[in-house]
Amino acid sequence: MASHIDIQPVVHTSVNEAVYCRLRDHLMRGDYAAGAVLGIQDLADAFGTSAMPVREALRRLAAQKALEPMKSRSMRVPVISRERLQDIRRTRVLIEGTVTGWAVKHISREELSRLRVLAEQIGASLNQAGAIADGLESNQQFHFTIYRAAKSDSMMAMIESLWLQSGPYLRATRKLMHSEERPSSELHARIVDAMARGDAEEARAAMESDICWPFDKLLAERAALAESSF
Repeated sequence: MASHIDIQPVVHTSVNEAVYCRLRDHLMRGDYAAGAVLGIQDLADAFGTSAMPVREALRRLAAQKALEPMKSRSMRVPVISRERLQDIRRTRVLIEGTVTGWAVKHISREELSRLRVLAEQIGASLNQAGAIADGLESNQQFHFTIYRAAKSDSMMAMIESLWLQSGPYLRATRKLMHSEERPSSELHARIVDAMARGDAEEARAAMESDICWPFDKLLAERAALAESSF
């Protein structure tokens, strides 16, 4: 009955999804700077695909507010503005803080063990020159392990969109990752310890602080730059 098996749509779908996932991950990690232009043909050449899966991936990412359409049919990573920065910050605090509180009721021992390992990896990589990319990947895994534990598909969709929109800001704060003022290692430990104790309020508060500090640093830097220009 092999004649009834249509393989091509499966292959086509997998290519579309692979291109989308690759671009999504690059955007989430802040690999593209604010204002960067993503051309369809350039990306198709890089992925070794036709333009169709790239076009579809860009369309999906634009629908998630991660990209802005341009007249040339290319897409652009949104530029950084104080208003957009503040809006994403407060929305992430509200949603991700809430989901962290929910996750406390569902987190498993295996997931807690995984979180402790990831927290150690983040601390080690961010204290090592040239290991920022590894640290950011572990940080993403840390957060999403918690959010998935809350078992809310609707919230996960919103969180993924928020992380996509946060990419340019994450890139702008990379230089803070080696700062002695960086509190993320301590905050990650607080989050895991609170979840292990079943303390939803403490886990939520620590997560909110972990989200806020890089945004607040960037806002302060931009305010200082604006003042110095007068």
